[in-house]
Amino acid sequence: MRSLQSRLGYGLTLSLIAVFTVLWFLVSFSIQYLAEEYVTSRLRHDAEMLLGAIQFDKAGNISVDESRLGPVYSKPFSGHYYLITSAKQVVSSRSLWDQQLASTPVKTGEQNSRYMGGPNDQLLLVINNGFVKQGNALSVTVAEDFNPVSQSIRQFKNRFAITAIIMLLLLVMLQVFILRHGLKSISRIRTELQSLQRGDADQLNANTPIELSPLVNEINHLLSVMEQRLRRSRDALGDLAHAIKRPLTILQQLTNKNQSTLPADLHEGLAKQVSEINQLTDRMLKRARLAGQSHSGARFSFSQDLPELIETLDSMYSNKSITVQVNLTEGIRCPIDREDMLELLGNLLDNAYKWARNSVSITINVNATLDICIEDDGPGTDINQLQQLDKRGVRLDETKQGYGLGLGIASDMVREYSGTLSFGTSNTLGGFRVDIALPVEEDVFIPVDTEGS
Repeated sequence: MRSLQSRLGYGLTLSLIAVFTVLWFLVSFSIQYLAEEYVTSRLRHDAEMLLGAIQFDKAGNISVDESRLGPVYSKPFSGHYYLITSAKQVVSSRSLWDQQLASTPVKTGEQNSRYMGGPNDQLLLVINNGFVKQGNALSVTVAEDFNPVSQSIRQFKNRFAITAIIMLLLLVMLQVFILRHGLKSISRIRTELQSLQRGDADQLNANTPIELSPLVNEINHLLSVMEQRLRRSRDALGDLAHAIKRPLTILQQLTNKNQSTLPADLHEGLAKQVSEINQLTDRMLKRARLAGQSHSGARFSFSQDLPELIETLDSMYSNKSITVQVNLTEGIRCPIDREDMLELLGNLLDNAYKWARNSVSITINVNATLDICIEDDGPGTDINQLQQLDKRGVRLDETKQGYGLGLGIASDMVREYSGTLSFGTSNTLGGFRVDIALPVEEDVFIPVDTEGS
């Protein structure tokens, strides 16, 4: 589908072309009609003047008083001719010279007009009139060359067409300007939607034309409803994790207290299930702490959110002294949803903090893809077991806390963004290494000019 501006532009342009075309035909027809009427009225006047110059003698012969006529009827092939026809005689003007002018019979009091060819390829407008004078019936035919008038009409049509085309082009340019100016609000809304997609805004500007206000208001209402539902879901998940914590603690205490009275297999099973539920609630609470407060649709910022994430993990693992080195290309803006990126990096960094002895390294850069590399100086993983790590519930060391969901969830999330997740051994730190490659669009990652800041 074409853009709204293109559709309106094409429609208005075609309308203008149709209007100017109809106008050209109307003007051309009107000019032609007015010219013919003018020449016809002049020929009627000449026919009446010629009738006054005609005299009949006693024998019924015609004589014409040339002094009462203009000189154009005496000049050969002047373009003005007459022919007088009576019952006994035919008299023609000297301007016809040796040519003949065809005359059609006409009754007394009647008149007709037509076009016919004349001397020297002239186009003659001819009028036949029927009169009675001195008791004699006669027909007076008057003709005039219409070529000069036709030529003037053609020149007028050409000039009018050129003027109309120029006016049409000016009007088209004017309407393009008006359309662009009038549709600026739509362009602004499109820009705001892009900002909304990037997470730079959480609402659209309600200051819009009346025609767009219902749409903008509905979008803002929908965003507010989604934001409220998402916040309620997050709060409910955190509240549920907090609520489960207390009864889990009681269950764990009761299990340990009655260890001697419970069968060994029953005690072991209860203790294991309570421990796993406790680890799940810890994970949910960690996720809530990592996510913090943000509006839906916000985009992850490496320069702002990553330091906060590292600070949160430092506080969560305050019993360990972990040094985090971040290698970040300046000015990267990430298009991925903040919640998703926090979950992805939170799981992977949580795993790195858990196993690291002293150091964790994070490297982020953009080439054809967004590449993220997380390394630690922990014990690493056997190369034969790397392919199983992204499966949900797989945990290679049962002595460490964790339910084995982190790497599997991270792998699922990367696949949702059509990326790749791979595991290996760090060449620099000697521990575990995770490599993430996420596809990017050409205009998503915008380098920020930091020279002037």
